[in-house]
Amino acid sequence: MEIKAVTRLGRFKDIAITLFRYGFDDVVERLDLPGKVLFEKIRKVDREMSTWERIRHMLVDLGPTYIKFGQIMSLRPDLIPRPLILELRKLQDEVAPVKYQEIQEVVEKSLQRSLSEIFSFFDDEPLAAASLAQVHRAVLRENNEVVAVKVQRPRIRQIIEPDLYILKLIAGQLHGRMEWSKIYDLPKLAEEVRKTLLRELDFTREARHMKICRNNFSEVEEVYIPRLYEPYCSEHVLTMELVEGIKMKELGDDDELDRELLARRGLRLTVKQVLEDGFF
Repeated sequence: MEIKAVTRLGRFKDIAITLFRYGFDDVVERLDLPGKVLFEKIRKVDREMSTWERIRHMLVDLGPTYIKFGQIMSLRPDLIPRPLILELRKLQDEVAPVKYQEIQEVVEKSLQRSLSEIFSFFDDEPLAAASLAQVHRAVLRENNEVVAVKVQRPRIRQIIEPDLYILKLIAGQLHGRMEWSKIYDLPKLAEEVRKTLLRELDFTREARHMKICRNNFSEVEEVYIPRLYEPYCSEHVLTMELVEGIKMKELGDDDELDRELLARRGLRLTVKQVLEDGFF
């Protein structure tokens, strides 16, 4: 084991214990960890779950980095079996929110102003909570505009970076020791997750992308990109126009929507981004 990895043995042990609890003993056996005999005393989850469900619950227990890994993998039907894809998609809704006080600290430190100076209202309950950030409804004090404030989870970089290093080591070990893992090229997947996560930690990049897309689609009525409030944006906070709608996955059979029309629009807008704008 590398010296750098030795300094993170505690987290290595947590990951191995979680794998063992969910019945992935064969994976634990392939990992280069000391004291693996102790894992036999760990009580496994006794709920009746499929393999795919156990993978999802395991990722939730492992925290933000692994939840994000699962979310990214849910977008790869070319690599992942459909039953697992369906389970991983549920990770979008299974992240516990951060306490309001911690969110307030991030906003005030990042924007260098008190929350009450910027907003006349800031809902302490989030509209949505994800692995890297959560979104709160608020009202800007200067113009009474209703906005969505995306706030990065506190200390998320310090949590993610060690886990990304460990994920890389685990992927490398499994790739060399388990025949089935070679199909998925785990080291390459781990690197893809690392790049994606580190990019997403910089909200100024996301803000720049939103501005480009809003400009590209300024004359297209079929798509709408929320307006940014740049004085209230930073690396860790993104304040944008609140636009409400319906998620595609929430559409029921009774919804009176032209699904073929939606599909055609989606395809047309994708083609525009890729072939006309060169920015997807």
